[in-house]
Amino acid sequence: MNPYYGYTKGGDLVYKVLFVDDESMALELLKYILDWEKLGFLVCAVCWNGKEAVDAIDKYEPDVIITDIKMPVMDGLDLIGYARDHGKENIKFIVVSGYGEFEYAKKAMKYGVRFYLQKPILQEEIFEIIIEVKQQLDQIKREKEGTQMDQKAVLNGVLIHLIQGHDSKETFEYLKSVWDEDTLKMDWNCIVIELESMGQLDIQGEFKNTRLKVRETIDKVMKGDFAYFTLEQSLNTFIILVSLKNEKPHESIINCLAENIYQSLDFAFSSGFTIGVGENVVGIKSIKQSYITAVESLGHRFYRGLNCLIFYTEIKEKTFNFEFNEIFMSSKVFEAVEEVNSNKIKNIIDTTFEYFKIHRIHPDIVIMFTSNMICKINNLIYESDHKAKCFIDNHTIRELKEHERTMDELKKVFEGFCIGYCEYFIKIRNKNSESNVVKIEVFIKENYKKNITIRELSEKFYMHPTYMGQLFTRKFGMTFNEYIHGLRIEEGKQLMKITNLKNHEIAEVLGYSNYSSFLKQFQKYTGIKPTEFRNSKRNLIISKK
Repeated sequence: MNPYYGYTKGGDLVYKVLFVDDESMALELLKYILDWEKLGFLVCAVCWNGKEAVDAIDKYEPDVIITDIKMPVMDGLDLIGYARDHGKENIKFIVVSGYGEFEYAKKAMKYGVRFYLQKPILQEEIFEIIIEVKQQLDQIKREKEGTQMDQKAVLNGVLIHLIQGHDSKETFEYLKSVWDEDTLKMDWNCIVIELESMGQLDIQGEFKNTRLKVRETIDKVMKGDFAYFTLEQSLNTFIILVSLKNEKPHESIINCLAENIYQSLDFAFSSGFTIGVGENVVGIKSIKQSYITAVESLGHRFYRGLNCLIFYTEIKEKTFNFEFNEIFMSSKVFEAVEEVNSNKIKNIIDTTFEYFKIHRIHPDIVIMFTSNMICKINNLIYESDHKAKCFIDNHTIRELKEHERTMDELKKVFEGFCIGYCEYFIKIRNKNSESNVVKIEVFIKENYKKNITIRELSEKFYMHPTYMGQLFTRKFGMTFNEYIHGLRIEEGKQLMKITNLKNHEIAEVLGYSNYSSFLKQFQKYTGIKPTEFRNSKRNLIISKK
């Protein structure tokens, strides 16, 4: 374990980040891939495995841990489990994994880890994740400093603490000081409104106006016999904690209230939004459960689409699945891409995403699957054309970030990427096909006596076997195997004319594993047996004499 600790140049304490990886190069990359101090982070330690990291957690109390999954002694999953089991729920974990560690990454998600990087780590991707993590840490920090704000802001901070599970004795003592006993014990519900990203609108100040309009809409709808609080968890997220002040049927009234909010927002705004309504709980002390179920409801937007209202009572029995045959499905997609077959790609992607929807595969798993496929296809592009960096840079996993909220958006981006690959590869293929044909012909004529296959030839010249076969037929008017046998038989005929080698010896020289194969091909191409060919040549020589 290697400690690094201190303060920023200005003297302000920064967030502490811990790196865990059993590869020295990976640790070095993490240290220098970003200007951590400029971003407000301090590398408190680097560790070679999970066991070292456990000691570092206790010693340095990091805010963020970036950990590899597969490590000796103690792996990343066990490290995450340790932190969760020892009251370190506030540590933000970022999991790093390779292509072959898909199953491990899925298990990390079950621990609640939502930040995922794939090796090799790209600067842009880790930068975006770190910025998001820092925003969450800043929010927590602001909540802790809430005691310096006015009473309403303090109450909002306390309620946010409460929905996040910080149900300390001080929290309830404060609520008791501002609320009566009946209010504390009333039935409560959590409604979460999530606005879609508005891009450049924020620069123009329009996003600020939109947020104000959302608050005004909520206040207008909530007029009546309600106790409610509107909390802004982030720029895009509003949380409404609501309770009835009378004995009316609680759930039906809350659902009607949510419907009114939805209709008002749908009428007032052109931009997308989603509303999740949590389950009813008794007492403000249990509001965290309502918040968790409201957020869980939002997750079902992935299959439902944007601009929807989702009640937890509707989806609580509709759990997501984490398991599916990733290897089989990725091979099908990859096969279609390798064949540069746009129609097949569309059909396979349609079938794959329809399977995800029918079997309710967890959205994070679908996103990870899509990310993996884009990485693999990028590698295929680079292997086929080392000058393709421009194409790869413009089609990375970063594009998924803006389109991962719904399956339809994700599917559209992924299909567009695959079709774009086809168009790019066809352009490169057409450009290089003529020069490649000459090179292929020369290579075959130099190696036809060896046991070469069309797949080996495809790999050598960076072509898919199917396309290689089509190219061969167009150029030579025959299949690859027919061309090989033709060269061998012509060579065999010459050897019969100028040497005294026996027929089985000629077969061996030409690369046939046995004489019967040579005999079959010779008869196919000449119409006679090798012995008959030899005799005909001898008779011709004698007659000339």
